[in-house]
This record gives sequence, C-alpha cells and structure tokens, in this order.
Amino acid sequence: MNAFLHGVTVRWSDMNAHAIVGDAAIASYIEEARGALVMKLAHHAIPSSGSTPRLAYLTLRQHIDYHRPLHWQAEPLIISLRVLRIRPSAVELHALVGCADTPFAEAHVLSACWNTTRRRPHLIDSAQRAVLTDYLTHPNSSGGKTAD
Repeated sequence: MNAFLHGVTVRWSDMNAHAIVGDAAIASYIEEARGALVMKLAHHAIPSSGSTPRLAYLTLRQHIDYHRPLHWQAEPLIISLRVLRIRPSAVELHALVGCADTPFAEAHVLSACWNTTRRRPHLIDSAQRAVLTDYLTHPNSSGGKTAD
C-alpha cells in the first residue's frame, strides 16, 4: 500500500502567539498536498477528442482531527495521502500530517473532478484511475459501480 508523499514548508507566519501552527495552516498544507496529487493526475489524463476540458478537483468535504500541537520545524513536514475510494467522478482521500507513528493531524477529504466549462462533474479517466489505484488502501474499494 503506497502513499503519495508531499513535503511542505512550515512557515513562521503559520504559527500563533503560542508558537503552534494554526488549524487553518494545517488545512492549507493538506490542500497543497492534494494539489500536488492533482497535478500528477493532470499529467496522466487521456487527451480527449477536440478541445481539452478545463477540469478542477473541488473539495466537497474535509474533516480534520488534530492529535497534537505542531510547532515550527526546519525540515519539510510530510503530508501522506492515501486513496480510500475511487468514485466515477470523485475520490475519497485520507491525509496524515506528519509521521505515521504520531501524526499531528489526519483528515478525510472528498474531492470531485469538475468540468468548469460544462459546469458539471467529469468522469475520472482510466489513466487517472490507474494513478489513484497506486495509492488505494484496499484494492476492492475502487467504487467503480457505485453512484456519486
């Protein structure tokens, strides 16, 4: 079971008066990691006939549990993303902020592929599905026949 790993820099401005990184900053770290995964998906998209649709991965829902305070650190903070379920036009992700042994926070994110031109959901193509499957926690949870 692989995880998509993304390093983020903890910025001095992300801390509050108690030298603890704020919850909004942690949410933005998860967003940055998700954005890096989306860029990887964009590079693997199957070109469509005609003009390429303008796609965005929208966060529909994000739930974050905070386990312990995060203080500034010089080395990059690692965000680990695993795919919980692949739906026809959405993906459910699990994010760990920090090391797996004692994470600072973890999140469950539902992200939908959206065609901005047509203003409707866009199906995840087979090449993108293959990339996401590399990070799938349980091979039987692809959700291929489940409705969005």
